[in-house]
Amino acid sequence: MTRVAIIGLGAVTRNIHLPAYKSLGARVTIVGGSDPDPAARARAAGLGVPQVFATPAEMMEQCRPELVAVCTPPALHREHVELALAAGCHVFCEKPLADSLADADAIVSAAARAGRQVVINNQFPYMRTHLAARERIGAPDFGRLLYLHAWHTLRPTDLTESGWRGGLTRRLGFEFGVHVFELIRFFFGATPTRVMAHMPRPDPATPWDAINLVGLDFADGRAASFLLDRVSKGTEHYLDMRLDGEHAAIHTSIGGQLRATIGLHTRERRPFADFRFVPGGRAVLTQGNRTRVLATDPQNPFASATARHFANFLDALERGAVPAGHAADNRNTLALVFAAYAAAERGAAVSLAEFAP
Repeated sequence: MTRVAIIGLGAVTRNIHLPAYKSLGARVTIVGGSDPDPAARARAAGLGVPQVFATPAEMMEQCRPELVAVCTPPALHREHVELALAAGCHVFCEKPLADSLADADAIVSAAARAGRQVVINNQFPYMRTHLAARERIGAPDFGRLLYLHAWHTLRPTDLTESGWRGGLTRRLGFEFGVHVFELIRFFFGATPTRVMAHMPRPDPATPWDAINLVGLDFADGRAASFLLDRVSKGTEHYLDMRLDGEHAAIHTSIGGQLRATIGLHTRERRPFADFRFVPGGRAVLTQGNRTRVLATDPQNPFASATARHFANFLDALERGAVPAGHAADNRNTLALVFAAYAAAERGAAVSLAEFAP
């Protein structure tokens, strides 16, 4: 059983981390949590965190954890990760890894000096839908992945603008685009070499980049692109992705659906009917007009994916192996974020080599 303490007891802890750790049963025991906000401490105690503290230093001294989950805003990640490493703990850190590449490099160096592992909770690759899609890449019915396009449409609310996100000026690509960049690296099994981006601000009342148009080139000629849109007042799409392979396409989506559709495939003059009940997401393989559901996700795919990612982390520690999603690898995802902002500001394509450690 691994003794886990949590720094930061806000929404991400309540809605994602605590349910994830609870689902792992006897593998994990929560020994304490810290947060400067008394209300956050009270809510966490009500959810079963046995000891809560105002400061992480006090928590570390009293609880003696083996592994620390850092669930604070990105600007505090370096401070809290280094505190946990200095106490001899492994670290499971929320994304984005840091709010600068310099801080990310400092975290990587601190982990190496301490001889401990820092893993970033970019959990989207561990959703069932994305795992199922990745398994089809290279299979005879899909072939090689050639191109990927993703799109995200969300209407801002008081909830989305609360907390650390609401204070960012470089916003959308940093707090959400980091998920898409990570998925692109996951599906292609490589890091893009060149980034192009356009980030217009059509609404002067919005102080941050409400639209991100990003294109990515790989060294072997393959490509990816995505659109993040928080201007549209139309139907929301939390995250949809289309993966185009040599022989088929895969469509993945995050977000619940209940939909019945009937229609006609005009080219073949063939009727069709489609009924969808999707609690949290699904992946569908498409070859022409033929479709097959590959996987679905539960209503809270973020918690279940975090549990899967965290369990893999524990497995790697038990084997003495390097875990997936470690800080040195995740720095490549963060570098893509900053490269995209640089490309948008310069109005020109940017080589990722410019953002190497």
